Amino acid sequence: MRFVSRFALTAVPLILLAGCGGSNALAPQFQPEVVNTPNAKFSFQATRLQDVSDLLSYKWSVSSGHIIIHPATTTSGGSVGLTIKDAAGTLIYDGTIPPSGDITPPSGAGGLWQVEVTFTSYTGTINLRLQMQ
Repeated sequence: MRFVSRFALTAVPLILLAGCGGSNALAPQFQPEVVNTPNAKFSFQATRLQDVSDLLSYKWSVSSGHIIIHPATTTSGGSVGLTIKDAAGTLIYDGTIPPSGDITPPSGAGGLWQVEVTFTSYTGTINLRLQMQ
């Protein structure tokens, strides 16, 4: 019985590692920078990403429900998506991050917001700032 238990525990990490693929957006070679300032701004920057597939999730404290999204990306391949939900779980934004141009999503409930950045075989540089208004 012990042999089966140990085998099952050691097999799980191998399966998880085999299924990951790609790179981690927060790996040091990509010079990642995350700034999470309550009631002010949330920003994410990473440079020279190469074939990154990753999902990064953050909580951001927002007292006002109105924000502006400031993207600045240079994409050579793949895509990078952004999903934002307000404190009530209402979807505020869900889409790809454009190279530039401010986005003004609908207002949401103040409190702890969920911010997710999804990389799919992404190659390029991302600079994204969410700013409370």
